[in-house]
Amino acid sequence: MKRALMVLLILSAYCPGALSSTTREQQSIIAQWTAKNICKMGVNEFYAADEDKIAALFEEQTSMKYEDIPIEPSDSERNRITSQLTGYILSVCPDQMEIYKNR
Repeated sequence: MKRALMVLLILSAYCPGALSSTTREQQSIIAQWTAKNICKMGVNEFYAADEDKIAALFEEQTSMKYEDIPIEPSDSERNRITSQLTGYILSVCPDQMEIYKNR
């Protein structure tokens, strides 16, 4: 669970201008995109990717702008994203979840 929060922190660090709250649909997009890329790339490669690569992937693979990711998500945003993200990883690539938790 703590690792999911780390993903949010990393994503928010890459988009410094994003301060607005997100809709449930946007939260779902952020969570699914993050989880899918963790499963595809692996935890270590995902975290090692530079900001430009993450931003380009996010905008190519979603309907959102990279700057739309909230820098300081509310507790409800963080909880919703974390729940969806961990659920996806656990169901699709559980081997990465263990790495994610131990990172």
